[in-house]
Amino acid sequence: MFIAKNFSEFKYLFAESLRAMLSPKEPGALILVLANSLQDEELRNQLNVDVQVTFDEIKKNIDKNIITPTDDDMAVLKALDEFGIGSLCCWETKSVNGWEMIFNPVRSLRPARASAEKIEVINRAFNDQLFNFNKPFLSPEILWEDVWEDVQMRVLYNKFPFAPYHLIIVPEPEQQYAQYLSFEHHEMIWELVQEQHDVFHGFGAGYNSMGACASVNHLHFQGFIRKQRLPVEEHHWHHNGGSEAYPMHCMRFSSADDSWKLIQQYHKQNQPYNILYRNDRCYVFPRIPQGTPTVLPMVQGAGWIEECGVFNVSDRSELQSTTAYDLTNCLKSLSVE
Repeated sequence: MFIAKNFSEFKYLFAESLRAMLSPKEPGALILVLANSLQDEELRNQLNVDVQVTFDEIKKNIDKNIITPTDDDMAVLKALDEFGIGSLCCWETKSVNGWEMIFNPVRSLRPARASAEKIEVINRAFNDQLFNFNKPFLSPEILWEDVWEDVQMRVLYNKFPFAPYHLIIVPEPEQQYAQYLSFEHHEMIWELVQEQHDVFHGFGAGYNSMGACASVNHLHFQGFIRKQRLPVEEHHWHHNGGSEAYPMHCMRFSSADDSWKLIQQYHKQNQPYNILYRNDRCYVFPRIPQGTPTVLPMVQGAGWIEECGVFNVSDRSELQSTTAYDLTNCLKSLSVE
């Protein structure tokens, strides 16, 4: 079993584990719970009162010097206090001629970490002194940890989610693998997505290589549950058998073996790339390295979700001002020649 027997059990575990994480002495956990609770009205209604009470207690404890948040968490807490935590709305989604835009205010407060660096080499050695998913302070953020198909798995919440039921999936965390894909782990996540599609309909996973906006150099995938197709999965695109060219290079594969041949080639070429894993298929996107000046500002921190046609914004006005032409050009600016 992976996490839960069915989606109803998963939803219950997801919400109650968030609630259990709240503590007047854990500001980082409060930020995570708030960010996850705003993905829909059901979660917000379940957790809103507890989140508000905990936020007020944390502010008092900071004022009394009982707790000292990290610099990153302190910056987020100050911003939340200015916004008014009770006034934050759930994610708002808008379709823009086939693309999606999501107003996701808390996501904008996420620290950049490595996704803002200019990465010259996609195969970088693991460094246990940097942020990684073995850090003891992350223990409360673990949703599930056990063995799946003989592989030790750790599943954490995403602190600043941008996809429904957004998870961080870390295979064999104690082995300290760098964020550099092997065939074994590529095949493993392929098989996991195929299996869980029948348990959590709409289950999928994303992968960012280093240089393609992976923010942590510790092997991980990003799980999510979304029943509806992502824009990149629509039938009119050439890679899905349609007649229309996608704005950036995108290859679709129906087996782990076939897709691995291309991924190996990218490794040899030091080519950053992103992957979307869905039921019976995966999509591979080679992209211009992060930090390249020609990439348009809106997608300077783009990973797999933007390349799939979903754009998170932190200003509601962007939902009205951004056109399909703008979003298409954002993807074009990421595309390799």
